[in-house]
Amino acid sequence: MKNLLFIFGVSLLIFSCSSDGLEDTSKTEEPFSYKNGNLSTGKVSSTGLVAPTGFEFSEIPAGSEGMLNAFYLNWSEPAKHTVSDDFIIPPNESWKIDNFSFFIMNPDILPNSTSYIKTLVLEIYDGDPKLSTSKKVYGNMNDNLFKSITSTNIYRVNHLTTSSTMNQQAKLVYKVDTSLKDLNLQSGRYWYKMTLKFNYGDDWFWFVPRLPVGVNDVNAFNAYYRFESNGDIVTGDQGFTAPGIPVQPPYVKYETPFEISGIKTIN
Repeated sequence: MKNLLFIFGVSLLIFSCSSDGLEDTSKTEEPFSYKNGNLSTGKVSSTGLVAPTGFEFSEIPAGSEGMLNAFYLNWSEPAKHTVSDDFIIPPNESWKIDNFSFFIMNPDILPNSTSYIKTLVLEIYDGDPKLSTSKKVYGNMNDNLFKSITSTNIYRVNHLTTSSTMNQQAKLVYKVDTSLKDLNLQSGRYWYKMTLKFNYGDDWFWFVPRLPVGVNDVNAFNAYYRFESNGDIVTGDQGFTAPGIPVQPPYVKYETPFEISGIKTIN
């Protein structure tokens, strides 16, 4: 009887270990990095201008971007503006998100003005934030998620930028990283809503540069800027005309560059 019980116990142990092994292999975890679109258009502009060594361009038509208040992000009165865009987690995946990276620039950047970037607030929704049917699943407009800001190797230029106007017209793009805790999302489509906080009167003219056309699928562009004070939505950029830019650029929908990283579980 003892031998029979011993054999039975060993069999249960083997079966239990085998079952545990099956459970472990039914799901896999691995680091992931999600990139929304291409900000870079290459090392040479459409006019043949070559980017400085180690840098690339992000080229858009002249006259667009930077002249509309809707571009500027700030949570201080009287300039409450936010930006929103969507992302999709594939079926059978769940994401533990550790970092949201946003790309920002300043058309009138002053020396050391990056020091003003100290606060970033973020909310995640299960649908378009401007719709009443959407529910917030993470974040608020109070908790500071800012981690760091670093310069990238990308200059925003336009199709009229030349070697003689490079220093004046080319604007360096910066990357802002966040510190996120307990952000776990199942498969589905989500939207972020983000803005920066400054003391009003500081150098708060920072905005998210839109993705360029040509290296991205413009049919998927659906981001927007929102005036939180009155609810107005701006979904596109038609730029402006000026003496040196007699032809108004074509209307282009917004889409924002951002990256997400963390650990994903594949079921």
